[in-house]
Amino acid sequence: MLLTNHSVIESHRDRTALIEFWDNGIIFIKIDDNVQVELEDSERQYNFLRSKFNGVNKLRVLVEPGRFTSISNEAREFSAAPERNAMTIGSAVLVKSLAHRIVINFMINFIRKQSMKMRMFDSKEKAIEWLLELKD
Repeated sequence: MLLTNHSVIESHRDRTALIEFWDNGIIFIKIDDNVQVELEDSERQYNFLRSKFNGVNKLRVLVEPGRFTSISNEAREFSAAPERNAMTIGSAVLVKSLAHRIVINFMINFIRKQSMKMRMFDSKEKAIEWLLELKD
């Protein structure tokens, strides 16, 4: 079975990203090119995802940053806070640049003590495989 075979069952557009809910249980967040994710963007995304959380099945999130995407310090701190990640079992981030790798490494080290797992990947297929293998 190809892990990249999936259907989009719902999609949502916000200021900086397209959020897709896939039929394999993964939430795919494709961040736009040339944007800076601000605190308000992170808060809006969190509230949207929280509204979709059923309280039972933790979220599996795949994030693909755009080219020349950045995140403000406030948005990064908000996103890494333990209370924001309680509904997420795992977050896989596709890295495309050294800058992305540095930011994600920082976040991975920050959330290491939390129940949510976070890893970075060069391959979308490997990221999907890892997310699907996570156990609640």
